[in-house]
Amino acid sequence: MTGSTWPLALWGGWLSFVGAAMAAYGLAAWRGRWPWWRVWVFATGCALVLLSAWGLHNPLASMTGYTIALMTMGQIVSPLILIGFPPQVRAQWHAPRHDAWSVWLLDAWVAAAVFIILTLGVNLPGVFNSALSNALFSGPIGLFLLASGLMFWAQLLSGCSSLAHRWVAGLYGWLGSLPMMIIASIWVWSGHVLYTPYLDVLCLWNLSPLDDQHYAGLVMFIAGLPLQLRAAWLLIMPGDEDAR
Repeated sequence: MTGSTWPLALWGGWLSFVGAAMAAYGLAAWRGRWPWWRVWVFATGCALVLLSAWGLHNPLASMTGYTIALMTMGQIVSPLILIGFPPQVRAQWHAPRHDAWSVWLLDAWVAAAVFIILTLGVNLPGVFNSALSNALFSGPIGLFLLASGLMFWAQLLSGCSSLAHRWVAGLYGWLGSLPMMIIASIWVWSGHVLYTPYLDVLCLWNLSPLDDQHYAGLVMFIAGLPLQLRAAWLLIMPGDEDAR
């Protein structure tokens, strides 16, 4: 095993993590008689976690593939996992018995700070290059992005949001997505390769490192669209002013 791939034991950890989440969720869904479509949404999110892990296990293979994995974790899996829970169940997370974790994880400003800092920090050359030089760093980075995505998306969904008005939640989502869009723009329009480890590898699909970086930026744009659309929906469409 080299630093560019994961050992078998680490794959076992990912499978155990997803399996435990599915078992706990399945038990709660069965007891609460939750709609089957929500169960399928949650299961889809769990399946995408494993697919993303495959993209994370060898980040040097392609910057585009690595970005697909990271963005899927942070921007696709996160809302799917949350939508798997009915709004009335998400609302219970604010109950006093959950204060030990919800007072922090469901706080809008803590979520925004974590989301923006991770979005910017993960893409700094020093951090990004570390994940490329040793694939064992890419797994925790993916999980951090998943956690920050869950925290941020929770503020845009009914039940678990701590923001009192829809328009505030919409503006919150739009502003929070800007750093991601700025980074995507830099990747797309940059005239040179920003992450030096890709200069010495042959990327998948016979892409040059610069083309691979440009496609990675497009992936980030596309993966950020659900967040942009959700923010626009909250800003434009009428609804219950109490987002919780």
